[in-house]
Amino acid sequence: NVDGCPPQIKGRIEHFIHRKALDIDSMGEQTIKVLHEKGLLNNISDLYELRYEDIIGIEGFQDLSVRNLLKGIEASKQAPFEQVLFGMGIRFVGKTVAEKLAIHFKNMDSLMTADFESLIAVPEIGDRIAESLILYFSKAENQELVGKLKSAGLNFEVDESKYQTSSDALAGKTFVISGVFEKYGRDELKNIIKDHGGKVVSSISAKLDYLVAGDKMGPAKLEKAEKLNLNIISESQFEEMIK
Repeated sequence: NVDGCPPQIKGRIEHFIHRKALDIDSMGEQTIKVLHEKGLLNNISDLYELRYEDIIGIEGFQDLSVRNLLKGIEASKQAPFEQVLFGMGIRFVGKTVAEKLAIHFKNMDSLMTADFESLIAVPEIGDRIAESLILYFSKAENQELVGKLKSAGLNFEVDESKYQTSSDALAGKTFVISGVFEKYGRDELKNIIKDHGGKVVSSISAKLDYLVAGDKMGPAKLEKAEKLNLNIISESQFEEMIK
């Protein structure tokens, strides 16, 4: 009973407001619990139906807290498409997968109508994710949910300016990042690779172009890369590639 189970309903809303999704920091678990019990919050689209007069009479809600809550919900409409997609809680669609899907399909309409072959053509999107997406978007209630979120003004189209690259120095190259680095954090390295046209993947395979190896990287990962005779480069060697 996924749709009617209160813990699951509240869990999906908690996921939706998470900082990596819609980032509504003015709302917490207790607020969700109370609003759900009052019948005001039964799915994520209900967030955008909340009104001041609906909430102000509820015990524990003061003028300032209600205004901050509604302000946070309104601000969440600026969240990019990939965060909205992640926040929707589609099975197997984590933050990285949501970003890859958003970049590839550009908008929700294209993603919703994509067939199995189109989905698995996206790098790192396998059968399990493709099947989950097709099942999710085949359901009338989920199509209705997307419609309501669109009407509320959420972003369902990727901002392509975010993905314009500084150069094509790494175009067509794939990278795995492992270990600790002197100059860069791992997320920073990922962004640099993307900014120069490269792709970051999560696992080592024979198709990988480069393993960027830092200190304290796992010996198993290093051993696998060596067995496959992959290019293992240091932080400084990576820097030379983008000069």
